[in-house]
Amino acid sequence: MSRTDVKEITRQLRRNPGNNGGRRILVAGKGGVGKTTLSAALCLLGAADGRRVLAVDQDAQQNLAYSLGYPPEKAELLRPITQELDYVEEKVGARPGGGWGGIIGLNPDVSDVAERFGVQIRENLHLLVMGGVVQASTGCLCPENSMLGALVRFLNSQEDDLIVMDAQAGLEPFGRTVAEGFGTTLVVSEPTFNSLQVAARIEKLSREIGMRRVDLVLNKFQGTSDREKVSRYIPEARFDHVHELPLDPGVLEHEPDVSLIAGSKGPYMDGVRMLLSTLDGR
Repeated sequence: MSRTDVKEITRQLRRNPGNNGGRRILVAGKGGVGKTTLSAALCLLGAADGRRVLAVDQDAQQNLAYSLGYPPEKAELLRPITQELDYVEEKVGARPGGGWGGIIGLNPDVSDVAERFGVQIRENLHLLVMGGVVQASTGCLCPENSMLGALVRFLNSQEDDLIVMDAQAGLEPFGRTVAEGFGTTLVVSEPTFNSLQVAARIEKLSREIGMRRVDLVLNKFQGTSDREKVSRYIPEARFDHVHELPLDPGVLEHEPDVSLIAGSKGPYMDGVRMLLSTLDGR
């Protein structure tokens, strides 16, 4: 990433602390439902529209770089912020994996994190890899998530900026500070009972932390019967919008690299374009 580019983005974000909820998007859902694919598609389309896009990979699997089209040999070498132990300790006063008993700073100054650890995917698309637990018994992610929560609060985008976080699978992000500061949750679900049950719980938790908009993204959609499953399995859920992304062989053919289909007119990418337009109010 260009040091000059990141400094400019950081300076502008600090100077214009807007709160464009529709452009600060948390992508959540059960594992394996297509969160990372959707996150990458949103980022790539936003960048293609000329926006300055920040992608944040908070999933412990760290696959967002691959889906954004970053060279695999380079993606394998990306070092997540959770492994920058000295940096995390410097910022929050506690070392990751250090166990209980330390005092964790809740509002650390993280204005340099993008400059130090950001990765340039395209000219106007950058990636921050949060990471997760990679070894057993290494303790909770409390120090790292305290830092990321501060980062989210700091990165208030300008009118034309887009921030997308590929959240850790399941409900975990909503028990930490990482979900705070976002205005929109996109809950990705397959049309199955288990997946929709998790989606309903995420919708409830999103409301509890003050998300202004919570949409359901029904992935691998194949027809009316899939739509009916939403009202049958989770009648209590109150999503603001329901988006249907069709099952698309092109996505499976090229996965994990979404950049190979981002410019196409296939059914999946067309669905994501419509989704993004609703977030923009178009």
